[in-house]
Amino acid sequence: MKKRRLLSIAMSGLLTILAVTGCGSTNSSTASALGGGSVIKIGSVHPLTGSYAYEAQAIVNAQQLAIDEINAAGGIASMGGAKLELEVGDSQAGADTGASETERLISEGCSIITGTFQSGVTLTCMQKAEQNQVPFLVTVSNNVAMFENGFEYCFRIQPNADVFAHDFIEYITEIKTDDIKTAVLIHEDSLTGTDSGDIIAENMGSTGIELLDRITYSASTATLSTEVTKIADLKPDLLITIGYFADTSLLVKELNERGVELKMVCGVANGGISDTKFIEDFGDTVENYLDLNYRFNPNSEKTEELLTSYKEKYGDDMSVHAVWGYESIYVIADALERAGSSDSEALKKALHETNIEDHVLAQAGPITFDEKGENVNAAGVLVQIQNGKHVVVYPREFAEAELIVGE
Repeated sequence: MKKRRLLSIAMSGLLTILAVTGCGSTNSSTASALGGGSVIKIGSVHPLTGSYAYEAQAIVNAQQLAIDEINAAGGIASMGGAKLELEVGDSQAGADTGASETERLISEGCSIITGTFQSGVTLTCMQKAEQNQVPFLVTVSNNVAMFENGFEYCFRIQPNADVFAHDFIEYITEIKTDDIKTAVLIHEDSLTGTDSGDIIAENMGSTGIELLDRITYSASTATLSTEVTKIADLKPDLLITIGYFADTSLLVKELNERGVELKMVCGVANGGISDTKFIEDFGDTVENYLDLNYRFNPNSEKTEELLTSYKEKYGDDMSVHAVWGYESIYVIADALERAGSSDSEALKKALHETNIEDHVLAQAGPITFDEKGENVNAAGVLVQIQNGKHVVVYPREFAEAELIVGE
């Protein structure tokens, strides 16, 4: 695989000193002169045990892949070739545990924290990072409110729930056929599902599709029998689903066992439908399923190289979540390169000035953050399962295949 090139900054005079303990906290004054053996620690807090472990491990794997690439290419040039090191914490899918793991990684010298997959957990981790004045970069979490708190040290590359939901409303209005007249919305009841669910429920009328019901459930549920009974009784043309891998798998298993017939199934930031393992598990029964989600750019040579490299290293197809873990490391490396330092204030400033055009994301424009720390060009695309593979079908600038409807 061709190694990704990092932005080089010319060095002059003495090398910038790198804080290697205290993780950039305002109370930290400890620093060491940079040399070839210098290490910059990046913290990664994700739910590595429990029902989200499959997705979480893929994110961490992708982060490690990016770090290996950067280190092999010479590390952070402006810091004398300093190497990156991933320090991993397990949130165990709990907010309190996530917060304590964040504190632990900060105390162990991490210059920035990434995470954490669940919005509720991510928010508590962001709060801990903000209190310690240590930058935090969200890998996967789409809750809108967490970036309405005036945090100065927090950033997010992916689209938030508002973007997902509004993109869904726009896209479904444009692609629906005349026989799609009714819909049921089913989603898990955490911040992730509720945010997008609220917007979709409020705006479905504008699509010309009647929303028959909105059904919620806990993502940790062991069965969705009652919920699927409701869906079967309502007989919607379109089923809209927001969930993670495990609960979406339960939903589809129940739908298949009941023989529920639907003209269209469309996820919104669905952690199951957009995952290759989902196709492996359900085969032809999920053919033509759609998902409005973030995605890598399928028409990029860089993407092809990345997917091949991940498969070679981990023996598995790279999940869509993992792509954001991978890109998070390159955003951090870019900021470190420009800052020439892992000092919290310098790194925060560099992150706010991010302008990365050379990325693998399906978004129109560079990765760049607004004053809240949100990626201003973040967007969703429609992905469809066709012939046992995920393909982007909309918008057309990223499409790799024609949308299939009515089959």
